[in-house]
Amino acid sequence: MKHAPFSTSALQTLVICRIGVQDYALPLEATLRVVRLPALTILPDSKPEICGLLNLNGRHLPVIDGRRLVGETSHYDLTNQIIIVNAGADAADVPALGLLVDEVYGLAHLSSSGVHTLDTSYAGKFFSGVVSLDHRSFPVFNVAELRRMVA
Repeated sequence: MKHAPFSTSALQTLVICRIGVQDYALPLEATLRVVRLPALTILPDSKPEICGLLNLNGRHLPVIDGRRLVGETSHYDLTNQIIIVNAGADAADVPALGLLVDEVYGLAHLSSSGVHTLDTSYAGKFFSGVVSLDHRSFPVFNVAELRRMVA
């Protein structure tokens, strides 16, 4: 049985967001900030999950359409938000990509007992775990796979 890597430290902080009808999470240490959806530069003939480029302080970042990524119908407007994901542990302050979501709720602090690793044979490569909070479960994005998607 193959498992995707997922941190099981004593306390994990996650960014909780909504895409379509489902809530999702990303590790806080992989995120830099959240911005409102500005005008994106459309890239003809790009991957279907890429909805355009975001100009973030002169740096152009690919933006992944969260709805397409999770099998929902693509739809976004000026109420959507973009979670800016960093380039990794060696470049934690460097933005690498944006993830377009419908709404960011805030942060959740969980002990490792609230985090469950998912088997990649059924979870797919874009999710590394699932968390339980307030009697709800949230799939956790595999940030390394999101980074590979735009590399």
